[in-house]
Amino acid sequence: MKRILVILVLLFSSAVVAEKTDNLPPINTKHEVYMGDKMVEQRTGYFLECIVPNFDVNYENTIRQIIIIKKDVPMCKETINSKVYIPPYENVLQGTSKFKTSKIEVKLKGKKEGKLKLCLVTILLDAYCQKKLSSDDFYYSKKFVSEKDSFQRVIEYAGKKGSIVKFIYSEFKDEMARDAFTREFEIDLNDGMTVAYKGSVFEIIEANNATITYRVVRHFKN
Repeated sequence: MKRILVILVLLFSSAVVAEKTDNLPPINTKHEVYMGDKMVEQRTGYFLECIVPNFDVNYENTIRQIIIIKKDVPMCKETINSKVYIPPYENVLQGTSKFKTSKIEVKLKGKKEGKLKLCLVTILLDAYCQKKLSSDDFYYSKKFVSEKDSFQRVIEYAGKKGSIVKFIYSEFKDEMARDAFTREFEIDLNDGMTVAYKGSVFEIIEANNATITYRVVRHFKN
């Protein structure tokens, strides 16, 4: 019984650790954005693993469906513990067959270099496998997913007029802006190049009515 409880605690802990508060962009790095773009962002959620092929596939199978895999397009997991990846596009096209276009899960199979397979998997069998792959044929990336009911904060660039630089601060929940928590604020460059708002601090390097170049000194407080 104790062993079962320990296993359950470890599983629960791993799920909790996966969730995090993520701040963008990195501190003390130079960035440039256009008017209307996000300058500073704080979000809560978790990262999902993605696999990105370094190759294209366009293959007609025996029933005349077209199997496709798109180069440089990430296919991501839908849950942290999932073993399959979901492409952001339909990967089985109707072609000249009688079957409708569909989207099929993708799974990486094998362990040995040169013998890995990237397969479109179904319940009964693999619809297609790209074989004899090595780690040079793909790479991994991450996709951030906002946690449901989580709190997000953003500062956007709103342009410049004379020495006045304008910004918009917004708070989000479920990726929807809260009207009562959207504020426009501004600074006068004649008074300095440092902006501090809601705990976030950044320095303006250069600004015009189209773009702003800046460096984040401190993120929003958690």
